[in-house]
Amino acid sequence: MIPLRFKKFKRKWAFLMGSLKKMVLIRSLVLGLVCMAAGSLCLGKSPAISMKIDRLEDTMLQEVAEGDFRIMVAGEPLDRLTGAEFPALREQELKLQNQKQKDPESDRKLNALLIAMARIADEPTLIYLHELFESYPERRNDVAEAISWYAAENQRRDADWRILVRSLNVVEGDQAKAVMRALVRFRRRSNKAQWIRQVILIGLEQDPEGQQIAARLLTHWTGQDLHSEGESANRIMQQWQEWFAAKYPEELPAVLPVEPADSRWKYQDLLAELQQQKKSTLDLKLGAQAFEKATCIKCHRFGKKGEEIGPDLTYVSRRFQQKEVLLSTLFPSHFVSEEYPTYTIVTADGKTFTGMMGAAGPDEIMLLTAEGKKQMIKKQEVEEIVPVKKSAMPDGLLNLLSKAEVIQLIRYLGTLPEGASDKYRHKLP
Repeated sequence: MIPLRFKKFKRKWAFLMGSLKKMVLIRSLVLGLVCMAAGSLCLGKSPAISMKIDRLEDTMLQEVAEGDFRIMVAGEPLDRLTGAEFPALREQELKLQNQKQKDPESDRKLNALLIAMARIADEPTLIYLHELFESYPERRNDVAEAISWYAAENQRRDADWRILVRSLNVVEGDQAKAVMRALVRFRRRSNKAQWIRQVILIGLEQDPEGQQIAARLLTHWTGQDLHSEGESANRIMQQWQEWFAAKYPEELPAVLPVEPADSRWKYQDLLAELQQQKKSTLDLKLGAQAFEKATCIKCHRFGKKGEEIGPDLTYVSRRFQQKEVLLSTLFPSHFVSEEYPTYTIVTADGKTFTGMMGAAGPDEIMLLTAEGKKQMIKKQEVEEIVPVKKSAMPDGLLNLLSKAEVIQLIRYLGTLPEGASDKYRHKLP
């Protein structure tokens, strides 16, 4: 027989274990409710956006589901913007953009507001989005994503197609996926080698889902279906690289840039440093000194300084993002402008000279070499002129600079020099 004392102990033990299980269950339920109330915080994601729109009664920018941004009026989603809402939303967007002390969520709110506006955009809103794209290169990613939403839920317009195609040079990650998905929906196709190449480059940097989207867009544009059953996404992009090399042998290859072994600086390190820098750290004097030290001044004009042989950089901040300027400086031959091609000139006596051709006298050709020297060649001595894929801009220019000088050089080029026009900039009314 089991002693009575042992039975009592057993009953107490069972009671304690039962109570403990209930406590664990209750704790789990509470944590679950907390996580639900906190949205996606428990998953390490940003909290849902909820922002009051000034000057509009009962109007909010609301994230009704993850990544689903809406303009809500009295708790109901707004179907279409009118003359009453657009000015207030535009002013809200400008205030977020121009505020001196930005909160950590400012960039997300700006992106969300553009998407919410684009989804229900009228003609003035679309015009405004296009103006933002042209005037603020650093915001082109967000504007392109917003226009992708408009194209997905409304009509597909040629003007929007051109914006989306141009954004392929700057969009990354999920925003690149959104743009490529939108472009697949357009009947219009691109047969330009440079844009096909850019989609391949985007695909090479994407996850498997993004690579599949890139492949669909490439098939849509070219009519070529390189997909084989069971083939990996990486292999699909490799096949597109091989197809591009065979189809466009005269074009730059569709390969990602490779850091030279002797490069003093790495692109991702410099980009991270550049993105962390605040506007208050801009040092125009150091940037101007770096412009000369890196010999940029020998070929490029910036404001009143430099030569006009290569591209004029006075308005480069109106045309390109700072990361594009950094990329083209580190890897000059990754993108070669059609406006400034490189040639090799072979003379009758067998000499060869390579560089950009510039204006000279009626009997001479001026060639700017990679060393920044002007080589004058008699036209009667020219045997052959051959286009070259490689840029005339030499590699390794940034090796001459310290990290601080590199950052300030890029930021210096991101400003307008003295005397340059500040047109097309949006300002608060």
